[in-house]
Amino acid sequence: MDQYVVFKSHDQYFALPVQVITRIIETDDFISLPDVPDFVLGVFEHQKHMIPIIDLRRKLFNEFTTKSDATKVILCDWQDQHLGLYVENIIGIEHLKETDYEKELTKADLKHDYIGKFLKLKDQVVISLELEFLFDNQQSENLTSTVEKLEKAEENANDDESQTS
Repeated sequence: MDQYVVFKSHDQYFALPVQVITRIIETDDFISLPDVPDFVLGVFEHQKHMIPIIDLRRKLFNEFTTKSDATKVILCDWQDQHLGLYVENIIGIEHLKETDYEKELTKADLKHDYIGKFLKLKDQVVISLELEFLFDNQQSENLTSTVEKLEKAEENANDDESQTS
């Protein structure tokens, strides 16, 4: 049994392996970006990196996550950079059992690439997410290039600031 961070979105339990998670933070103070898909809430500056924040509920279920005291951002490693997932509620860090459910869904052609495994937490079915497949190629390239542009602009601003000092 592997260890996962379990969280909820749209009344569904999801999980990410603890190895891909950098930190869990409480914030909704994001820098808005123009011309990005509506599931991108903006970016968050963390340890000199601009991290895109994705509303997971909006991305998967086409509904925005309602802000509450329980909403959190899970900072993750994604394609050699960072990504934040805005989620409704963190359940905790759990050891989860694997199931064979994904074989049945694959046969029925209902399994999406971003679904890694179906896991069990007591009587709940938990979907393990594969972050590498959460976005199509175009979305992935757009996110990566947007973050690179922001980080480059920030570096240039810092260089300009240090030259004037």
